[in-house]
Amino acid sequence: MTRLTRKYEFVDEAAADAAIALLPTDDEGNASHGHLVTKLGYLVIEPAVNGEDGEEITAAVLSEVYAVDVYWGGESVDVDLWAAFIVWPTPMGIHSFGSSSSRDEYASTYCGLFPDSLYCNPVDPEPLNEI
Repeated sequence: MTRLTRKYEFVDEAAADAAIALLPTDDEGNASHGHLVTKLGYLVIEPAVNGEDGEEITAAVLSEVYAVDVYWGGESVDVDLWAAFIVWPTPMGIHSFGSSSSRDEYASTYCGLFPDSLYCNPVDPEPLNEI
């Protein structure tokens, strides 16, 4: 069984829900696709700043898009279904599923798509001078 982790962005939660609704369900409307869908929502770009008393001084800045992660793990994996919404944050972004093979596959695919990225070509740190 193929297991892939992919990350998606939608204009809002309603658009994400519409895409989720396209996944197979049984006669009672329950998911029958075998995929794990995690709605992350609007991600925090800059955290809120609170004063010493806990009062919010500056509100958090959220992304303008609604994030959803999918662990495509059913018998029939059709990642093309959501191809228009896929994004590729540096592995693995703020969320990952537990499968090491899925994480490895994501990182490998990421480096295939972005071979010049710093993630795929880490810079060796300068050696410390011994005293």
